[in-house]
Amino acid sequence: MSRNKRNFLLVEHGGSRKQFTLDVLLEEDINIYIATSTMPEWLTEYVPKEHIIQTDTYNSVSLLSDIVTYFESRKITLHAMGTFFEHTVTQTADVAHALGLIGIDPGAARRSSCNKLLMRIYCRNAKIPTPRFTVLQNIEVQKILNAIESVGIPCVIKPIFGSESYGTIKIEENYNIQDIISEIHASTGSNKKEVFKNFNGTFLLEEYLPGPVISVDGIVVDNTIHVAGIVEFIMGPEPRFTQEANYIPARFPEVVLNQAIDMTKEIIKTLGFNNTGFHCELRITPEQGPILLEIAARLPGGPLQPGHLKSSGINLTKELLHVWLGDTSTIKSERKHFILQKAVFPKRSGKIIRTYVPKDIANNKTIWDFAMIVEPNEEIVTYPNIPKPFYYYAIHASSKEALEELSVDIESRVLIEIQDTNVNHEVK
Repeated sequence: MSRNKRNFLLVEHGGSRKQFTLDVLLEEDINIYIATSTMPEWLTEYVPKEHIIQTDTYNSVSLLSDIVTYFESRKITLHAMGTFFEHTVTQTADVAHALGLIGIDPGAARRSSCNKLLMRIYCRNAKIPTPRFTVLQNIEVQKILNAIESVGIPCVIKPIFGSESYGTIKIEENYNIQDIISEIHASTGSNKKEVFKNFNGTFLLEEYLPGPVISVDGIVVDNTIHVAGIVEFIMGPEPRFTQEANYIPARFPEVVLNQAIDMTKEIIKTLGFNNTGFHCELRITPEQGPILLEIAARLPGGPLQPGHLKSSGINLTKELLHVWLGDTSTIKSERKHFILQKAVFPKRSGKIIRTYVPKDIANNKTIWDFAMIVEPNEEIVTYPNIPKPFYYYAIHASSKEALEELSVDIESRVLIEIQDTNVNHEVK
């Protein structure tokens, strides 16, 4: 540890999918500390073991106590802290506020997707277009039936906070209520996701709205809203809501994109976001235009941050770190590439016999990420279970047309042999 560097605490590493954030932190002239509830072996490749605080990051009281104890006992001054993990946004806000450090206000953090009900109430009261909804304190047959009658069909049931659409189900005509309840219980237990250990069983049942989904992503610093870009999501088959692919920038007319940006700014001001990243998901409905699905007081997750970097040149992780450190903002967007990031999912069950990836894919600079996810002899996992993709790729091009041509070429040549049949798994 260098005593001349500023000391930064990251709350939760976020798992292997967030390792790119640690790569960015290592490029900065700071001492890195991490507070985490789990300590995977790879974590010590980024920071020394003595810089890791193992604690309950889901509990603000114990998190604050353990952080203060750690730094005071070692006579270390903590200069800044933050998180890139949705499920520790409110806890990090609590601790930063208590320590007088830069971060989002704890009340505003709780008005985000960390509490979808509170988010809905604030936006509804501010006349921001949102789906009609009702709240369910627990999952009981009659209460769900009453809620469905109140909201109407089709509708969507979702936990008050969630993770990767676990427990989110579309309810359509001729639904089976017992099947819905069984699937909800199966996907919202702490044995499925650690984040659900604090789940109190509260659900929202809300109006289903048709149309594609986008997200407006960026950073708020000193009450100035910087939009890094707009993502268009390609969703898997309903009634579940798996995100299978995304385009950056979104492929919509400028008038629609400007409406989405204006609405996002109104939402941010209504909820009181400041000194934070944001990830605002909107449904582009055919009749009403953009409608708020939810907004997170954090940067976009998964592969979206690398996607924005390739598309606009904005390194969101670095820029948000500079916000927490109190440094001058350098956010400046410039169009670089059209981006597609896609996970190719199975459409039928079976057993994988063989996979084939052309060698030239590794040498193609426009294919900046590729990963085969399944292996031979593996049973395919597909709907209605939480599906597992065959492979993932990320590509860029100078035009929308070139991007589509490259995508078609990849999916026509990467093959998965299922049982005794070579199947091209291009989405039809």
